[in-house]
Amino acid sequence: MNDFRLRTEDIRLDEIQNLFVSTTLDREIINSLKSSKTIVLEGSRGTGKSFLLRMSEVELNSSFATDKVLPVYISFVASPLIHTNDPEQFKHWMLATICYELLRALRRKGLLIGSSPATALLSSQNESSGGLEQKFGKIMQAYQDSYKSSSTNFSIEDIPDVRQFKDAVEEICEETKIRRIYLLFDEAVHIFRQEQQRQFFTLFRDLRSPYVTCKAAVYPGVTAYGTTFEMSHDATHLRVERDISSEGYLESMKEIVLKQADGKLQDAIMQNGENFAVLAYAASGNPRMLLNTAEKCPRMRTNEVNETIKDFYRADIWTEHTGLGTRYAGHRSLVDWGRNFIERHVLPATRQKNEVRAEHNESTCYFWIHRDAPELVKESLRLLEYTGIVRKHKDAVRATDSELGTRYELKFGCILALESSPVASGMSLIKTLTARRLTEYGMRNQLFQSLDLDFHSVSDDDIREMLMSQLEQSVEQLRLSAWQINTLRQHNLCKIRDVLETSEEDMKSRIRGVGEKRAARVRNAALAELLEYLSG
Repeated sequence: MNDFRLRTEDIRLDEIQNLFVSTTLDREIINSLKSSKTIVLEGSRGTGKSFLLRMSEVELNSSFATDKVLPVYISFVASPLIHTNDPEQFKHWMLATICYELLRALRRKGLLIGSSPATALLSSQNESSGGLEQKFGKIMQAYQDSYKSSSTNFSIEDIPDVRQFKDAVEEICEETKIRRIYLLFDEAVHIFRQEQQRQFFTLFRDLRSPYVTCKAAVYPGVTAYGTTFEMSHDATHLRVERDISSEGYLESMKEIVLKQADGKLQDAIMQNGENFAVLAYAASGNPRMLLNTAEKCPRMRTNEVNETIKDFYRADIWTEHTGLGTRYAGHRSLVDWGRNFIERHVLPATRQKNEVRAEHNESTCYFWIHRDAPELVKESLRLLEYTGIVRKHKDAVRATDSELGTRYELKFGCILALESSPVASGMSLIKTLTARRLTEYGMRNQLFQSLDLDFHSVSDDDIREMLMSQLEQSVEQLRLSAWQINTLRQHNLCKIRDVLETSEEDMKSRIRGVGEKRAARVRNAALAELLEYLSG
């Protein structure tokens, strides 16, 4: 039985390289992440942003002795849990977290032993590096536990400001002969807390110095950069986009699966190459979706692949998207309208166009939206980008009457799922794809008039209320394997709150019967999944 690791958080750092499949795109992104450029890396869930950040960390660590560039990986996935009376709570939590992870990275390199004048700049007290690391770890954890009581107050005296932090980094680099420190920010901010996003990108910009370079992984469509951050001036923007029409696409996606597949699935893929190919194209370059669907096709037979594509791309793929509207009521109208727009109009129109153009050897997975379409329409499409159901393909595209707009690409699996036999239709559709054929939606299209205007932004009070509600949900809401869910339930970890509030040591002791390593893996997988679930 295959037990695919669908998330980078489930993979140990020393295993990353063994699972890496090097494509031209991925290699270019990693090289950029290893350069001195400030990078914003954009991609939908499951496209591999975290994996590429981690790969760059591994390679930078490997060359540290000669290049003297220290990577510091920092995940902000816990940001939804922060609810304090501190008006600058997110900024202070970020700085405490950065200090903690920096000290941890230095300690692992053996570069901070005992007291150091440089590390003392990070604190008002003369503490050893180990004491500082422990102190910042406690501050960071206290903020992350603040969801339990909104009246929590914190002393921020020990948290450095940006200038103090940069001064400390400069001295650390001079003392340890480090040339530069790269801060690799993953899961940068909660998608529905735009104030957090603005604060992050202000800090992201302000941290830049001759000794500090920042890199951040963000989601498309839902990231607010604020007024102080300008992409063209403050960073290089990269996108994780694996084009299904590109040379080498199929082989690279196959290798991603083969690296984790057991012998039986490997044989099945080799024996049923075209069936696997359709499954790979259906994922539109999203490794997590491909692994999810390949796991459901252990024999890779035609009927398995057909049913999996129909089930996953008609139902499963929409579960996460619709869940946004369930958890964040202020966005429900946008979420529901976007789903109806794609399912009831764009997909049927695309299928009809493909049927008509089949005799001309042309097919499409694209549609076009006028640049002056209502803002709520664009917001709805941005949410679809976030969950990966659509992808912005190109801006400023001319359509009928030379009007300008944006070309979007539909998830190819959603198109295949409409076919009676996705396997039978899949390869002919992929071989004849052209961006010239698309369905156009002008700025006054009547479908836009049905968008409910009952929309409001999400406040911190809303977030806290939603968070409390989500914590009481069953662990079955999480996208974990049946074995992981059963293991948690058997040990009385039935709610999301139970997993979140169980320490690693307690988790290991409670589920010791499956072995310490596997117990840790269950806990880490559950924690990573629930934090992503809480973030939206």
